[in-house]
Amino acid sequence: MHESVSSVPLSTFKIHISGQVQGVGFRPFVYQLANLLKLTGWVNNSLDGIHIEVSGNEEVISNFYQHLIQHPPSLARITHHHFEKVKAKSFEVFSIRESNETGVANLLLSPDFALCESCKNELFDPNNRRFGYSFITCTLCGPRYSVIQKLPYDRPNTSMQSFEMCPECQSEYNTPTDKRYFAQTISCDNCSITMQLFSPKTQFSSQLNDNHWIIDRVVRAWQRGEIVAIKGVGGYLLTCDATQSEVIKTLRQRKCRPSKPFALMYPDAEVLSQDVYLTDSILNQLNSPESPIVLADVKEKLASGLAKDEIAPHLPQLGVMLPYTPLYALLLSKFGKPVVATSGNVSHSPIIFSDEKALNELGTIADWIVTNNREIVVPQDDSVVTFSKNRSIILRRSRGIAPTFTHPSLDIPQDSVLAMGADMKSTFTLTHQKNLYVSQYLGDLESYDTQESYRQTLNRFLSLFEVKPTQIVTDSHPQYFSTQLGKDLAARWNVPVLAIQHHQAHFGAVLAENNLIHSSEPILGVIWDGTGLGTDGNIWGGEFFVYQNYKFSRESHFDYFPFILGDKMPRQPRISALAACATIIEAEAILAKKFSPTEWKLYRKMITESLGNTSSLQTSSVGRLFDAVASLLGLADQISYEGEAAIRLESSAKHYVKYHGSIFQTSYLGHRSWENEIPTQTLMKEIVMDILAQKSVEYIAAKFHYSLAIYIKNIAKKLNIKRIGFSGGVFQNTLLVDLIDLHASAEFELYFHRQLSPNDENSSFGQWACWKINTFSRNINR
Repeated sequence: MHESVSSVPLSTFKIHISGQVQGVGFRPFVYQLANLLKLTGWVNNSLDGIHIEVSGNEEVISNFYQHLIQHPPSLARITHHHFEKVKAKSFEVFSIRESNETGVANLLLSPDFALCESCKNELFDPNNRRFGYSFITCTLCGPRYSVIQKLPYDRPNTSMQSFEMCPECQSEYNTPTDKRYFAQTISCDNCSITMQLFSPKTQFSSQLNDNHWIIDRVVRAWQRGEIVAIKGVGGYLLTCDATQSEVIKTLRQRKCRPSKPFALMYPDAEVLSQDVYLTDSILNQLNSPESPIVLADVKEKLASGLAKDEIAPHLPQLGVMLPYTPLYALLLSKFGKPVVATSGNVSHSPIIFSDEKALNELGTIADWIVTNNREIVVPQDDSVVTFSKNRSIILRRSRGIAPTFTHPSLDIPQDSVLAMGADMKSTFTLTHQKNLYVSQYLGDLESYDTQESYRQTLNRFLSLFEVKPTQIVTDSHPQYFSTQLGKDLAARWNVPVLAIQHHQAHFGAVLAENNLIHSSEPILGVIWDGTGLGTDGNIWGGEFFVYQNYKFSRESHFDYFPFILGDKMPRQPRISALAACATIIEAEAILAKKFSPTEWKLYRKMITESLGNTSSLQTSSVGRLFDAVASLLGLADQISYEGEAAIRLESSAKHYVKYHGSIFQTSYLGHRSWENEIPTQTLMKEIVMDILAQKSVEYIAAKFHYSLAIYIKNIAKKLNIKRIGFSGGVFQNTLLVDLIDLHASAEFELYFHRQLSPNDENSSFGQWACWKINTFSRNINR
């Protein structure tokens, strides 16, 4: 304990603060402020946040409390606070007491924080005792969520518990004026987290204390054109020199990732600025505590010598990040060039985070593997963010952002509710003790490994908070792994299950995130994505809902077209083109060459039978329309990763808009009217006629995007609705979002996701929101 002299107290107050208040330097902050104001008492961590008991002048204590709430530590997120006068007590000093581990867990989990500027300066300062130390941290940076084993957040409850602090670190930890005062993850070369370097081919392994030697060897391996797997905060990254084409081709082959773009890590913003255009928004995001991957436009000339065609084939953007751990900072500083930094896994599998699995499974991909002896408790991929002109769009919500979701205006009931999410881009949402948690991105639940990762992460959450939910919410698709697991848990716990239609969940997510649940004014929900089971048994994905007074109605959608060949259709845009042009004779000349004679005969027969059979599976998916248009324009007939065709179509449209603007004389269907459903076949015929008229690919792609924005505006006018919410994977498209802003923002109030991704990652939050909406609706109708 650390003491300071104080005057005799006049009054005593108890303060309770909950939220993201552990692992963010809150206790040292309270201690230092109390001593500055000459107050006495104590502060400690507990399972439900921060507790303070403070004595002194009542007015001073009130100012102390207000300062804590209004100006907390920069990384803190306060959700609840309580201030209560109690019987006066006399304390000699103000102290930090041992944490209280009794009671019910009720706090937010702090995410992992990127290397702060102060620690970075120390890392490269030859006069600092942590010069060149690969695991430098303080109260403002370092791992949090990834190392928590149980609550509250204290060193013995993390994977740092096995590292005994040396006398110098212990002194810093105990010194109130030190920036590492009560910093739970600190260490140094004298009490070091240690690395080892392995060669899977030669069975070579380095000594445990060779951290500096290992850094040199990794840099040499990159220079030789070799692939190195490196253990980071949330798992292993596969890395190599981003300027050497051959090693990137090798990585693609070994990782089974033929064309999906790789993320890059640059030494610093100066080197990065030579390859991409950096806006203030991008720079702020790259240098933030979250430090995600950010998409940035590529320059015409690449000063670094980047092998761009191998890294991001056919795309005008790169996914870039800056070193967010001290190890990466040391490596990239020494190397001086960008490296590929992609998740350590085989494509379609979860990121590998255990050392044993890395040594067993990454040896077929990496030439070298760098491990360390700090255990990763919770695996996470890197978060990914992009920007439209006016908005940031989260593409993947994970390291640095998840699992905490804070929204001061959102009323979170006491109920413990578990929402299971969807199967693509899976997450789960848990509410407990009026806190809400949205898990990190957990991948697509089509593989056993991803299913086990989902299950393990969920079990860890339930164990951390010692909670058994009283309600399970699932997607209405009965075959989803997440739905089946939800039903199994509900049966085990004997609790009810509520199934929510997929696109209604998307709409619920954007309503709740924008505090619109209680709206008595109608809100149009534009929910566009690739797939989701509709209430009529068809595959939805081009929906217009209306929400008002806790009720949803489906008012319009893109006209159905045949959905054939199951999972093959999303992976082969040519099939979407064939189905979306089912009745268009003029399209045959464009489409026939995309299929073998056998395929052409068989697939057309399937589509003909589907058109004549009302019980055949149909779809309204805008995601599939993007695929169809991309295929018609020759941009992509078969794809190797989800969204590839849509991304190429967007890139082509952006190229047109860059030089010609985004105003067209008329949209597709602009001279036609429709009663309810948007006539898909007519839209596609107009596109086909433009192709046959030899309009440019870029022109047609841009006009298609423009037309979608105009349809939204027209339907809102037709329904006489002034507020519009947007959700679904299609709204990851920054050009589409820009066009909607340009053409609709003057007449309508537009609501997009801000803390969540528009893709299926928000489904679990939306399921929870729909459960909440149903609760209000039932109460009204009683």
